[in-house]
Amino acid sequence: MLKSLAAVALLGLALAAPARADDMMAMCDDATMKMMTDAMAKDTDPKMKEGVMKAGDEMKMAMDSMKANKMDDCKMHVGMAMDHMMMKHK
Repeated sequence: MLKSLAAVALLGLALAAPARADDMMAMCDDATMKMMTDAMAKDTDPKMKEGVMKAGDEMKMAMDSMKANKMDDCKMHVGMAMDHMMMKHK
């Protein structure tokens, strides 16, 4: 769980970066998608299952948006997935 929290913290820092066109693209790349899905897979706390499930739904929408080349939508869904992962650790 500590590794999951660290991964979520790093992702949160990425969201805090200034929004430029190249930053938006970085949020919707294969590495970011893998990092998020790995963080969700590692988090096995049963109390936090709902947040992980909601994050998973958002990541599915983000992946669909990425495939459709809708990077603004992708970034929004990745951000919402990160929010769900962070909320559960408060």
